[in-house]
Amino acid sequence: MEHPKDHITVGIITLPYSIILAGWIMPDGSIIHNPVAAQNAAERLNSAHRTVH
Repeated sequence: MEHPKDHITVGIITLPYSIILAGWIMPDGSIIHNPVAAQNAAERLNSAHRTVH
């Protein structure tokens, strides 16, 4: 992330930032407003994806 409102990408997981909703959109449609929490969620999703294969 170079700017505070950039998309967050970890591995193959990308959480897009929504200006309208003022947060990062999770795959289930929920919104995370805290950038640190969004980064942690992306890392968890990426780790979960790697364990499935």
